[in-house]
Amino acid sequence: MNKIWPPQDQVFWYLKRKPIEPCRQNSTADVAIIGGGIAGLSAAQAFHKRGKKVILLEQYYCGAGASGKSSGFITPNAELSFTDFARKYSQDTAHNIWDFITSGVEDIHANIMQHNFVCDYVPQDTLIVANKKSDLKALEIEVNNLSACGYKTAFYPDASIQQFINSNNYVGGMTYQDTFGINSYRYCQEMKQLLQNAGVEIYEETPITRIDNHTLHTLHANITAEHIIVCTDKFMPQLGLLCDKVYHAQTFLMISQVLTEQEIRALFPRNNYLVWDTDLIYSYFRVTADNRLLLGGGSLLSTFATHAYHDYKPMQRKLINYFHEKFPGATVQFEQLWSGLIGLSKDVAPLAGPDAAKPHLYYIAAAAGLPIAAALGRYSAEHIVDGRTDLDAFFSPYRKYPISGIVQKVLGTRLSFALSNFIATRL
Repeated sequence: MNKIWPPQDQVFWYLKRKPIEPCRQNSTADVAIIGGGIAGLSAAQAFHKRGKKVILLEQYYCGAGASGKSSGFITPNAELSFTDFARKYSQDTAHNIWDFITSGVEDIHANIMQHNFVCDYVPQDTLIVANKKSDLKALEIEVNNLSACGYKTAFYPDASIQQFINSNNYVGGMTYQDTFGINSYRYCQEMKQLLQNAGVEIYEETPITRIDNHTLHTLHANITAEHIIVCTDKFMPQLGLLCDKVYHAQTFLMISQVLTEQEIRALFPRNNYLVWDTDLIYSYFRVTADNRLLLGGGSLLSTFATHAYHDYKPMQRKLINYFHEKFPGATVQFEQLWSGLIGLSKDVAPLAGPDAAKPHLYYIAAAAGLPIAAALGRYSAEHIVDGRTDLDAFFSPYRKYPISGIVQKVLGTRLSFALSNFIATRL
């Protein structure tokens, strides 16, 4: 048997970057944005389109956090399904929320097409595969709900799923159309360049040391703005903000060497898909624009870890074993593996809205999924400038959660978020 070497512990997307100069001059703006991920960049674009002077400050470099480390799945299907929203609210409300998330897909697509972004854009429909027959009922309900609202989806309750994926180890699944994959780090960098060319001031390697009313203090300069949009995701508590409402979850990604067309067709008989399964902590994979296999997942032991794990051998083994179990005849050498911490709320849904005591502060966090991050970035401008309020209650940081208050203090942050997420997604 040929030797399979372990992947390197590094983010594949970050291997080539240009030098950066931080902000060194005091300035004022209509809107200051903290965070250069997809939420922050989308907010900057939306406020700029409305004629506002915008300054964006990023602690490291645009796309350095969860946005740039992600798998690049651009689909409304993420941590919460249409059915989850319908169960919590109503069918009509779920439809409105799903339309909103889908608008984030459309925003990202429009930027790529209109501005010729070089970000490894690949049209790929979504494929959700069931590991066991008991999972099929939930997928059938999801398809029926989506179809009733006009979305392009289909249910496959048996081995017919093998027309899409060359594995005997899935018992069925569903498809969802009009989705795609990207290199999200490169998308963030392309957005940065687009916005800078349009006149938006963007400063990387410029961490915020303190927020003092309307003034942001950095190591070398102060920025004063009428509105401050905080898009720091899991770093929110480090600024002393939403400390009991934002935590993090950890996921891992591996990427393979370049595959031949024959090797790809051994996985996908016809077309490539954005794939994930139905486990509570699911595994997911897709083929990138340069024909590499991207494979991700997590575990109960690592998901709610207090810090990111590096060179984590148990996850290397878990992901590789998963691949060999699902595709026993395939041989793939994985070259890089990295972990990522994504912001997480106690009910899994995103947080977006103004601070209860300081309304000039507006938060966007825990947006699990790049499209919802893009949509919420745009929504911050629609809310502040246009007066839009129809989705405020659903994403408010101050909504009710499964576990909070004295119970959370007794259990601690980590356990409270783990239990709350289980309650929100499974009960």
